[in-house]
Amino acid sequence: MEQTFYIEADEEIISVISRMRKSSSQENIFVFPKRALVLQSIINLRLLQREAQKLGKKIILVTQDEAGRLLAEKAGIETENYSEDFAQKTSHLELSSKDISPEITSTHDSGEEETVSGNIGLRSEGIGSADFYNGPTTTQTVVTKAPEEKGVETLSMTAPKTVRVRDATPKKLTSLNSQRVDDMMGSQVKRQARVVEKPLPSAQALTESSPTRVPSTSISRDERLRNFYSNTYQPASPEKKKEQPKMPEEQVPSLAGKKAHYIFFILGGISLLSTIGVLVYLFLPKAEIHVTPYRIMQNVDMEFEGRTDMTTGEKVIPARVFEKEKELALTVPTTGKSGGNNQKASGTVILSNNYSAEPQSLVATTRLETGDGKIYRLVKGVTVPGMVTSNGKKEAGMIEAEVIADQAGEEYNITPSTFTIPGFKGGPKYEAFSAKSSKAMLGGGSGGTDVAVIAKVDLETAERDAKESARNAFLEEIRGELLPGEKILDEHIEIVPTVLVSPLQIGTAASSFEYRNTFRVKAFVFSEKALQEKIETEQKKTIENVSFKVVSSAVTYGDSVPNFSENTLRLRARALLTLESEIDEQALRGALAGASIRDIENVLSQFPSVKKINVIFRPDLFVQSIPDAEKRIVLIVEKGEEEK
Repeated sequence: MEQTFYIEADEEIISVISRMRKSSSQENIFVFPKRALVLQSIINLRLLQREAQKLGKKIILVTQDEAGRLLAEKAGIETENYSEDFAQKTSHLELSSKDISPEITSTHDSGEEETVSGNIGLRSEGIGSADFYNGPTTTQTVVTKAPEEKGVETLSMTAPKTVRVRDATPKKLTSLNSQRVDDMMGSQVKRQARVVEKPLPSAQALTESSPTRVPSTSISRDERLRNFYSNTYQPASPEKKKEQPKMPEEQVPSLAGKKAHYIFFILGGISLLSTIGVLVYLFLPKAEIHVTPYRIMQNVDMEFEGRTDMTTGEKVIPARVFEKEKELALTVPTTGKSGGNNQKASGTVILSNNYSAEPQSLVATTRLETGDGKIYRLVKGVTVPGMVTSNGKKEAGMIEAEVIADQAGEEYNITPSTFTIPGFKGGPKYEAFSAKSSKAMLGGGSGGTDVAVIAKVDLETAERDAKESARNAFLEEIRGELLPGEKILDEHIEIVPTVLVSPLQIGTAASSFEYRNTFRVKAFVFSEKALQEKIETEQKKTIENVSFKVVSSAVTYGDSVPNFSENTLRLRARALLTLESEIDEQALRGALAGASIRDIENVLSQFPSVKKINVIFRPDLFVQSIPDAEKRIVLIVEKGEEEK
């Protein structure tokens, strides 16, 4: 058979578990009001469920508190919403007598007795009433009166009916280890003694018993239910002092636990940071020291000799001679003019190659001769194509070219004619090569525009341009053959022409001509690295007991004279030198090991070659001195600074 327990809003979990332990039923129903203390913590509900499993009992939680039911379901407790249907199902907890009007004899704690007639309703109907929890402990007996006979009042005894009226309000407990646990357990025993079920007494007992406290019927059942679930209780008597609301005792350890958690977290963080700081100080400190030396600038002017015979000396540097030949061919426009009666006839011809399939080159001024001996010359060089085969038949290669008469005069204004090439005379090509004009030659000996001819300046320009082309080709080729540290002076290159392939005459009529020649190019290559080393060695100096060394140099050369016949090169070098004070890094690192920030100034005074020192500690939050171990010191020499 199931047993139902009605739990107060501030009743603690220990009281609820105690009730369940004392219950003889295997199925227990716990009715909680809204915002009951037990329903605020899932830990309470899990404790209740675990205790029920240990005892082998089934528990059902009934409440209108939605949040409480959700927590109970998470804890594995079966839940049910409180409703009128549930109130009807729990009628077996109280005696229900709808057909009789009983008399109730109540024995109060004061010893007085009171007999009252009336109906006893369901226990659930008193939920929320003022005296449901606060009423005194009573033992109620119910008797029924039999119908009156002959004016004598008698009692008609029915089967014994027992009504349990209990004080369900447990005493508050501060904790499971409190002394109040013992007091609560004692009060539970006393309460059980007072509510032991007894059979209905005899008529005499009814008259001797103390008056019974009648439950209030002025409050309706619905109002009592609303009062119960709204945690509204009426005091037992007007004289009872209203207690001040207190924080539920179960929340006290919860708040204390949160504070302890925060304190533990803060202390743990401090401890962790301290440990990290100690580890960093003992094992990870490093110092990065930036040292700045003094700097001075100096100009020097020195003369050296480059030699190819491996001769050594204080101002002798190794050198080599490069020599190459370059063949050049370029077309140059003419600038000369021939005017007045000294004009030459000009025109165009078609050159034919009936000799072979190979093309034939003809340079400018190549002579063409008419049948009556008049000479005309090609204005510029051309290449006559070789013979070709078309439809099984060989055909001559042909090209058009511009010609001009070799002499001035009107007689050179000839009609279209055929020409031979005197240069091929005496060979097989003489008959195979020919030229033919399709138009008359014009302009000879008559007034009109000037005719372009080769001038002296044109030949000089052609030779100068050819030398420059040969020089550039030589430098491009020679730079790929230089060894590391070698240098060539571009302005001291010797270029000498060898053979004039196409001799030209000044005054030859032509709008342009082709210049061909071969040049011998020579140049000295010397070791610039060796030259700079000699300068740096010569200029290393000491100023006020501080040694300076050359760290960089910018060298220019002037008045250099190459002598290719003796394979020597005289060089004058001008250098801008940058010198910095020399620092004994090993000694400085040893002096700074273990030094604090204040000690660095003393170390700086001991090293006059050091201008300033900057120390970066790593990690900078924990380390404030340079480590003792030199391997944890990184020394960086910065670019020097000039004294201001």
